[in-house]
Amino acid sequence: MSLPNTDAQTITPVLDAAALKELVVLLDETHPQVVLRAFQNVADADAAVFFVMCAHLESALIGDALAAHAGRLFAQLPFDRQVGIAESVTATEVVDAERAAQIWHEHIAKIKETLQQTTFLGEGTANLAKLLSYMDVAGQNQLLEALAEKNPNMVNSVSEQLFTFGDLDKLESEAIQTVLKVLDKQTLAVALHNAPATVHDRFFENMSASEAEVLAAEIGELTFEQTQIAGTARQSVVNLVRNFAAKGLLKIG
Repeated sequence: MSLPNTDAQTITPVLDAAALKELVVLLDETHPQVVLRAFQNVADADAAVFFVMCAHLESALIGDALAAHAGRLFAQLPFDRQVGIAESVTATEVVDAERAAQIWHEHIAKIKETLQQTTFLGEGTANLAKLLSYMDVAGQNQLLEALAEKNPNMVNSVSEQLFTFGDLDKLESEAIQTVLKVLDKQTLAVALHNAPATVHDRFFENMSASEAEVLAAEIGELTFEQTQIAGTARQSVVNLVRNFAAKGLLKIG
């Protein structure tokens, strides 16, 4: 399989602009998991040709959209498939033009067929978060704690969708004041770095003028290293609020 001088000019004669645009639109509108299912029974060598072609096809019409899609899809493949396809990519430098066109059109057909045969229910963590939103916080936490033993990353994703840092601006003043009584001020300063103005204001308006002045100074004096962990600090604040809600110390919904 050959692409000795692998560039868009080398490959484009196999494909027309309409075909390229059609694939970009298809990949834009199709969930990656559906596309990955289409590759389940594809030989590594054929998948390698398809990925390499996508990686090198650029034009004014599509830019590098195909390369970006190909890279993201490859990264989501099971590791053993990545290894197999990677080996084929490095071992394949020349391919018959007719065969390349055949592989291209077969892959597009497989993606379309898989899409027609698949009912996509949405992101799993989003679906679970939606179901849990009808439970009280204590019940949510109990279930999430059980799930965390097997999949802590999934639980973090669900928790973030149940109640986000941005949702803090919806808390009653009494709830904000309860949080301020126990929340480490350094953690709060880091969490409020570049935070949404509504959340920032919600905390400051529930402090005394002197407390607000001190906190503002702390935020202004944060080091670069501290600003890089703002996300972690925000999750700590969210976890504290959720735990308080589970104990009935405040309400979040």
